[in-house]
Amino acid sequence: MSTQRSLSRRQALLYSAAGAAGLALGSVPRFTANAAAAARPLPIPTLIDARNGEPVALALQKSSHRFGLGAAVPSTGISSSYLGPVVRVRSGDTVPFRVENRLDEETTLHWHGLLIPSDVDGGPHNSIRPGGVWTPELKINQPAATHWFHPHPHGNTAKQVYGGLAGMMIVSDGGDRDRGLPVAYGVDDIPIVLQDKRFGRNGALAYEPTMMDLMHGFQGDTLIVNGAIAPAASVPVGFVRLRVLNAANARNFDLRFSDRRPFYVVGSDAGLLAEPVEVRNLVIAPGERYEVLVNFSDGQPVALVTGPDIHHGMGSGMMMQMRRAPGSGATETFMTFNPDPATKAAITRLPRQLKTLASPNRNAAIARRTLVLDPMIGMGMGMMGMGMMGMAARRGPQSDSSAAAGGAGHDHAAAAQMMGINGRPFDMRRIDVTTKLGTTEIWEIRSAAMAHPFHMHGVSFRILSNNGRPPNPAQSGWKDVVLVEDRAEILVRFDHPASAKMPFMYHCHILEHEDHGMMGQFAVV
Repeated sequence: MSTQRSLSRRQALLYSAAGAAGLALGSVPRFTANAAAAARPLPIPTLIDARNGEPVALALQKSSHRFGLGAAVPSTGISSSYLGPVVRVRSGDTVPFRVENRLDEETTLHWHGLLIPSDVDGGPHNSIRPGGVWTPELKINQPAATHWFHPHPHGNTAKQVYGGLAGMMIVSDGGDRDRGLPVAYGVDDIPIVLQDKRFGRNGALAYEPTMMDLMHGFQGDTLIVNGAIAPAASVPVGFVRLRVLNAANARNFDLRFSDRRPFYVVGSDAGLLAEPVEVRNLVIAPGERYEVLVNFSDGQPVALVTGPDIHHGMGSGMMMQMRRAPGSGATETFMTFNPDPATKAAITRLPRQLKTLASPNRNAAIARRTLVLDPMIGMGMGMMGMGMMGMAARRGPQSDSSAAAGGAGHDHAAAAQMMGINGRPFDMRRIDVTTKLGTTEIWEIRSAAMAHPFHMHGVSFRILSNNGRPPNPAQSGWKDVVLVEDRAEILVRFDHPASAKMPFMYHCHILEHEDHGMMGQFAVV
């Protein structure tokens, strides 16, 4: 048996419950000293059920967190030890927020997926100083969907999200019960926040990206769900809705179940699909969300697993093979689901129709733009290496807990020279695109050297084509992230204002790429 497939005693104990249930587990992630000795229950984030006009308080703070059953290690969270609460808002409501920065560095809080004006979007221009408070008022007027919130400070997003600053937001329109969708939060409507991490020798989160990490995106060797290593969830014997968010810095997850059972996509980033779409695997890129229905009526335990990230890294062929670890073709396990016959299932039949979804109308576009997501390798590896050496020297040594505890400052000037869009790195003082409020455009996104998840603030869009083909049925709805392998066309509607002083962002959602220049700004006037 190869090293990748052999289990240490600790890993064997971790999976003993799943093994006793007869699960066929593939290759497992390399676990750390604080890994659980047995599967712990899936943590369910606290639900904040926001009401019209009632303030919601969120604090970005240092803390400590137990990722396994070992000792707690330094972390950051949003009103929590790690990650944040799930905030549920209702379309038509106005919700005031009070966001407090208890960190020792500048931050922001971006509402990823919300269709709101740029002055409350939480991008890098909405900076919150240490000890400061930001009080945006969010008017919610959009379809039911699963969104999230996370920091977006200029040049420092990757480290802050990696350290634990992220939370899920649900927009509800009150119609899911009539649609035949599960609605019992934490029972048959479950938030699933997927990430990958590296841990230091002391068990703390480690975030010290190398040049290769910055070029390809920082990936971990241990999978976590809702802040826990290899948890287990007890679910009803029937249909369960999983609201799946990829909150990893850079890794694309190729999700499937260990027994290869079918599951059903009912919603993507910005809303429900017209009808459930049956799949047996689902690729979810950083920043993307999917709502899926899984039928557990057979009563059999099953694992949620991921295949290898075939989209990761620049180039192909020999370079891609060199970067892949031995045995990486096998699956890795996120978590297990244990159906509980004592828990009554509210939904036992798959819904047929979810909503009316018109086909995208190309003829509505008044303009066409082309963006090339460019790693700017042509500027020379030597210059990039010198820039990173300078950054490291200014930053000084970091401990294993640097990601969670804040670490040293980030050198924006050096960082901004590695990546770009259309040959130019991000510049806070430059508006790259100006569009007209209430209009529609076609944006062609081209990806140079590797696949990039492209995200836009303040809008949702329909995918017209990707790699020269129409989108697959699971991607046929409204989106705000598209994984661009070569070339994608999207139809974008601009319905929310953004001034030149407070613009929206568009960027690669590999967070190291965003921090290092693969981002632009657009005004909507």
